[in-house]
Amino acid sequence: MHRHILLSLLFGWLSLPLAKAAIIQTNTGTGDGTTPGGALATTGNLLATNLDSVSRSGTFYREGSGYTVALDRLYDGVLGPSGSSGLGSDGRYTVMPNQAVIRFDFDGAYDITSIRTYASWDDGRSGQGYTVQVATASAPLVFTTLHTISPFNNDSSVFPLNEGYDFETNTTIWTPDTRLSSTMVALTSSSGVLAADVVSIQFLFNGYQNGGTAYREFQVTAVPEPSVFLLASWITPFLLRRHRRS
Repeated sequence: MHRHILLSLLFGWLSLPLAKAAIIQTNTGTGDGTTPGGALATTGNLLATNLDSVSRSGTFYREGSGYTVALDRLYDGVLGPSGSSGLGSDGRYTVMPNQAVIRFDFDGAYDITSIRTYASWDDGRSGQGYTVQVATASAPLVFTTLHTISPFNNDSSVFPLNEGYDFETNTTIWTPDTRLSSTMVALTSSSGVLAADVVSIQFLFNGYQNGGTAYREFQVTAVPEPSVFLLASWITPFLLRRHRRS
């Protein structure tokens, strides 16, 4: 009887809802060709290791005139050169959603701990604005909004200055060189977990900047959703030993 009581208490505790945690948006930008937020992580991206399928709908920047929409560019671990120069006619390191949805389906259920999105072009296509939605194992076809980010782009302070001359006023002028504009938006949670038991995640874009931001990489980090029964198998013997001693 005592064992049944302990198990009931254990499973009741595991099923308690967690308090809603604050989602933290961190914006980082560079204008000198470096990667915002430091070196790009090459491991731990759930999209690269545990993806079952990826799909998209809507419109993308100049898809009909040569800019290829290759979704695997978003999780290949490669940002490519900063800015818009040297990318070729298909923007081969970018995906440029306009009014669009990009959906990632996982091979299981995961606790999402962070989301990072990178963009780079000139400052006319490096701004980020989107909504993140998730679906969980209990309702895999129902997407709910996790967070709508506050739109972010670099301001002039991050760019080096080019020297010029105004012949009308006979003065030297300095203008920002905005050709290597890169941004990174990171979402984390004050609790450590952004969303639990996630089986799918999708990004909704609303044409925030000039018909399509030049996204380079999406990174989603997570831990496997723990099995309640496995957790119970670890904890129950400990509880039973304590009970016998008392």
